[in-house]
Amino acid sequence: MAEIFYDRLRDYFLKVAQALEAEAKIASIYPNSSDIGLHRELTFANFLRRHSPSKSNVFLGGYLFGEDGSESKQLDVIISTDTSPRFDYLKKDENGKTFVPVDGCLGVASIKSKLDKKELIDSLKNIASIPDKQNLTNNIHPDFYLDNYEDWPYKIIYASDGLQIKTIIKHIDDFYSNNPTPLNKRPNIIHVIGKYVIFRDMDITIDGQKAKKGQYVALDSNPDLVAFQCILNELQQNAAASNYIKFNYNTIYDQLSKS
Repeated sequence: MAEIFYDRLRDYFLKVAQALEAEAKIASIYPNSSDIGLHRELTFANFLRRHSPSKSNVFLGGYLFGEDGSESKQLDVIISTDTSPRFDYLKKDENGKTFVPVDGCLGVASIKSKLDKKELIDSLKNIASIPDKQNLTNNIHPDFYLDNYEDWPYKIIYASDGLQIKTIIKHIDDFYSNNPTPLNKRPNIIHVIGKYVIFRDMDITIDGQKAKKGQYVALDSNPDLVAFQCILNELQQNAAASNYIKFNYNTIYDQLSKS
């Protein structure tokens, strides 16, 4: 019986992937690219809303900021814990932008209609701009061990279409060769729906050698199924871990009263 259920669940995600692809194609009816892009961002944001833990909030369009006042470039989707403050008075329906503290952010996504070199570099720069988080030394439950917090938030690039795998990986390698960037400010996963998924730091052996730290590994077999399970599992793990962290936003509010 278990096999029957998981066959159905697998089929469910494959059909969700087909629906996302179909919606991306339908969006091309719009006459200008900004409307097409917004519709595709909304489609992926809705996918995350319907599958992420209820403990998380999913925002379409916004900025992450650090306790020191540093601010990211615009991010297409932000996923935060439900205890994180948010500043979105100007957000009406799906318009306007949200400001969210980086401390308490579970994940972000950069969404592209087509992942070519220009759009890839734009995504890499936006992700690299995410501010540093505060140290958790005194704010985490003493009996809880969290080994990947330095890599929060989980960083996703999602596209409806894109260049070939080898070309994308070459552009990534070239970009980071010329723009040294900490590993925790590089995307964790790049998913071009229906085509391939690329992971950073995946536990895998390639030609008899274990993948190196920071290396990107590509997969084009069942890419949507693999991408969905990785994205949703990582967001769930981060949401669960956030229960053991006492995020403190006093400094943010204290800064407001300083002249």
